[in-house]
Amino acid sequence: MTRPKEDQNTWNFIFSLFFLCVVAGAMWEVWGEYDTFPHTISIFDATIMAFAAFRITRLVVYDKIMRWFRELFVHKREFEQEGRTYIEIHPYNHGILGTLHDLLGCPWCIGFWSALVVAFVYYMFPWAWFVILFLALAGAGSLLQLTANMIGWKAENLKLDAQEKEARLRELIDRSSVGK
Repeated sequence: MTRPKEDQNTWNFIFSLFFLCVVAGAMWEVWGEYDTFPHTISIFDATIMAFAAFRITRLVVYDKIMRWFRELFVHKREFEQEGRTYIEIHPYNHGILGTLHDLLGCPWCIGFWSALVVAFVYYMFPWAWFVILFLALAGAGSLLQLTANMIGWKAENLKLDAQEKEARLRELIDRSSVGK
């Protein structure tokens, strides 16, 4: 297996250490607030938190409304062609901007960060429960939409496959009837 050489290992390591420091800081704050670490959480609250983290992840990594933020970490060039303005985007491939670009395009990476934020605010700020619930409802709706899209795409592909098979079968029938 081969892949292009990347010089991002140092920056990836630095960001991993930074994440661990943020986790440690969050744990320190939770410990300071409760004089212990919370040991239990209801299944309902854990589910709500998971949906909220899911929604934040989709918002940051995929949604059009956050494109402006993701594009802070790419090189953009505007050009005109046939009277229309286009934007050419080239991701940074090295340095801190390259690492940030990679991070913002990685749902697993942003998922860790969003889960940390959701868990921290859940335990530290009573008002955050409503925000988490709101994000969770949006996340559940997003998941339902994704599921509906997948079912629709599957049905459309099955329909196209059936039409293709029917066309081939008709062609075979037409060929065999010509020979008689």
